[in-house]
Amino acid sequence: MRWIVRLIGVVVVVALVAVGSLFLIPADRIGGIVADQFERATGRSLTIAGDIRPSLYPTLGVRAEGVELGNPAWVEAGPMLRAERLHVGVELWALFTGAVRVQRFELVRPEIVLVQGADGAVSWDFSGGAPPGEVVEETAEAESGIAGFALDVAEISDGALHYIDQGTGTEVRAGDLDLTLTLPSAEGVARLEGNGALNGGAVAVEAAIDGLGPLLEGALRPVTLALTWEGGEAGFDGRVGLSPLGVEGQVALDATDLGPLLAMAGQATPALPQGLGRDRVAVEGDFTLASEGTAHLREARFTFDDNALSGDIDVMPGDDRPRIRAVLSGGALDLSALTGGDDAANRGDSTGNGGGWSRTPIDVSGLFAVDADAALVLAGLDLGIMQLGAVDLRATLDAGRLVFDLREVNAYDGGITGQYVINGRGGLSMGADLAIAGVRLSPLLSDFAGYERLEGTGDAELDVLMVGNDMHSLMNSAEGSGQVRFGQGAILGLDIWGMIRNLDTSYQGEGQRTVYDSITARFDIQDGVVSNDDLLLSAPFGDLTGAGTVGVGAQVLNYTVVPRVTTGQGAGLRVPLRISGAWSDPNFSLDLEALAEQELAGEIDALEERATGAVSEALGIAPAEGQSLEDAAEDELENRLREEAGRQLERLLGGN
Repeated sequence: MRWIVRLIGVVVVVALVAVGSLFLIPADRIGGIVADQFERATGRSLTIAGDIRPSLYPTLGVRAEGVELGNPAWVEAGPMLRAERLHVGVELWALFTGAVRVQRFELVRPEIVLVQGADGAVSWDFSGGAPPGEVVEETAEAESGIAGFALDVAEISDGALHYIDQGTGTEVRAGDLDLTLTLPSAEGVARLEGNGALNGGAVAVEAAIDGLGPLLEGALRPVTLALTWEGGEAGFDGRVGLSPLGVEGQVALDATDLGPLLAMAGQATPALPQGLGRDRVAVEGDFTLASEGTAHLREARFTFDDNALSGDIDVMPGDDRPRIRAVLSGGALDLSALTGGDDAANRGDSTGNGGGWSRTPIDVSGLFAVDADAALVLAGLDLGIMQLGAVDLRATLDAGRLVFDLREVNAYDGGITGQYVINGRGGLSMGADLAIAGVRLSPLLSDFAGYERLEGTGDAELDVLMVGNDMHSLMNSAEGSGQVRFGQGAILGLDIWGMIRNLDTSYQGEGQRTVYDSITARFDIQDGVVSNDDLLLSAPFGDLTGAGTVGVGAQVLNYTVVPRVTTGQGAGLRVPLRISGAWSDPNFSLDLEALAEQELAGEIDALEERATGAVSEALGIAPAEGQSLEDAAEDELENRLREEAGRQLERLLGGN
């Protein structure tokens, strides 16, 4: 036991001598030792411009003021680190073996600058700090990098971070950083916790890296990351490489405010419309970030407000905005906010009180957030002024211009093909070039024009362009053309046969409706007014022709229809019916003057017929079928003149 006691005594004496020697060594000598060890471990210069004081409690070490850590020579943005104060506490027993184990590393008010070069080089690469393109000789010391460095606890208080990406021109700034890092060994698990201010909002971070040393030397290492802020949270679980930059793993995001997260990527927060993430964005899936700067999501699930999608998506850097390519599927997608919604104010006052279309400005600035090419298979699509069923379409968004190519669309129990465009460039405009087949008319016209008085099914072709920043301007600017072909159906609130039969526009009749077999018409649209002059309606009571205008913008009618009754009492009667006023509560009036003219014309025809018969009998002239009395008289006079001329000529020539 004696040798054990002697051994303990020797250790105690050596420790006392070592501690006493620490205070006998000049402070600048201690600073030099620390700087030399740090530079050997990281490959970077470390300078201490202020006072240096050794410390014994709470850890053995040194406190220094005015600390600066250099960036690689190719970085022109200044040192990588500049701190007001540095405190390094080392393990005493490790010093006796020549190793450096830092028990505490504290930075007060540091300013950190991280730079990624245009060629992909990064300033946080501690493999030797060589300029881009310079070949570094692989030595045992260079390969070890930070392998001999360890931190029990590292703390940053009241710090600032400036990140610069020279390739994209992106810059990110963060302040009020309070971070704690533990690194038992370069090959062990490094853990980071803390918070800071990013884009004006507080952000908290928790991260774990399994093998910080290999990560800094370019290896892919397991990493977990969790970010939380007021309005959202994001997480990652996978592998990360820094040189070259690469990420692969599971990501998850759920946020009502994307500002802090987009600020980390150097992007401004776009004004997203309802349905595209205005109130909530959630994403989860397999994520890959390639060294070229492209990002890829596979088997992903997206939530934008109440809209849900799934599929694959790729994001590529762009000159003005990111570009997205996607193949997605989902349930019913609600994009009604892009056209101002579907409330009564937007569609007009259906009660007939002249409410008109909404004048509330439509914000489409969210169309400029990204460019996109997407293939969508959806259970439904609500565009506000048009309701679609199951769809297979291609959507292209380019600099604020959104184009839907409708390949196979079920709508209103029929089908729609063609193209629909929402263009936010230089103000809002919308256009449609559509072919509609076998659709139910009542819900189609109700959604598109707020008109609910036509039942049945039909085909239509429509080519229309609208310009304006609200629904009122859009509807009043509409220009285009089209045609309709409707099958059997009914006009609600209007009994044309009853009005004609009773010569009473207030006639209601059973069901107050006009049943028809078919309707055909062509029309033109200018300044929100639909004009037509060839309407033909075939019905059991006869047929009906029509001409006039329908003010889609003003929601008014000025149209005249002329029914021709062919059955029952009044057969052959044609009474023009004028329809005018608001389309939600139109006025009807019979043109009785035209009816009187018809009766008078009939009497005149009868008198002319009797007079013609009397004259014909008196003159002994019988007109041929389809020949007028005047023509028959002229023919008879000509024949008689020829006969008389022949007799006179024969007499003059003596019969020869």
